[in-house]
Amino acid sequence: MVVQKTFKDKKPIIYLVGTPIGNINDFSFRAINILKEVNKIYCEDTRTSKTLLDNYKIKNNLIALHKFNENFKTDNIKNDIENNLNIAIISDAGVPGISDPGLKILNNLSQEILNFSISAVNCGPAYIHALVISGFDFVKNCFLGFLSKKPDQISEQVLNIVKSDKDIVISFYESVHRIVNTMNVFFNILNHNVEVTICRELTKVNEEIIRGSLKEVWNYVNSDDFVKKGEFVVVLNKGAVKKEKKIILDDLIEEVDILIDNGLAKKDAIKEVAKKFGINKNSLYNEFHKK
Repeated sequence: MVVQKTFKDKKPIIYLVGTPIGNINDFSFRAINILKEVNKIYCEDTRTSKTLLDNYKIKNNLIALHKFNENFKTDNIKNDIENNLNIAIISDAGVPGISDPGLKILNNLSQEILNFSISAVNCGPAYIHALVISGFDFVKNCFLGFLSKKPDQISEQVLNIVKSDKDIVISFYESVHRIVNTMNVFFNILNHNVEVTICRELTKVNEEIIRGSLKEVWNYVNSDDFVKKGEFVVVLNKGAVKKEKKIILDDLIEEVDILIDNGLAKKDAIKEVAKKFGINKNSLYNEFHKK
């Protein structure tokens, strides 16, 4: 698992910078500054990108990165990272990685043991930033906005999608108050090996990216290291359908008993276990009293 604190880690950064889709004036001040400050800019077409850069008086080193050389350029970017260089990746128009170069680079680099951060700039809504940062192959993706509040409704909402299409990537927003509960629900209903990316405080100074398997991320969000502040975007990679056996009721009751033996009140123990595994606390309460 990787926990990236983008602007505090002092690691080299790969910026995925969205460019104007038509009107050349549709560009943010931050995107302009990033392109001025990075050491290199990898672009789809140097001629097209030069026109954009000239319009904003940006002078920088442009290097071609297109569908015919994307795999080959992985080694170049790997060398840039090892030399502690910050780089930007841009396409002719729009967001890199969405039907444009960038995605293969991130997939290739994810297989390497490298010390770098990935950040998105000027890519529209937060969930698009999160999708491109994830590096997942999201040709087919579904954005759900905010999920339902109740565990049973979350389960139904997500399972209906992943069961209907095993190759779909899901993204959604979550509040600071519900992020842990939602991940607990996922741990109960989804494949523990599915890749998950959680993005917190995107584009801000406290931007944080958490990447790993569902099991790794679930453990992390239930630890004291997890920062429960800010706004969250969650991305679930394809292959989320659960392949493991469901949690056995006896195991849940045993968890409750352990907490009670450790001094927790019965009501609080049931509430804690229900929260941890994303199940209805009233159902667990009834089952506990049947034993």
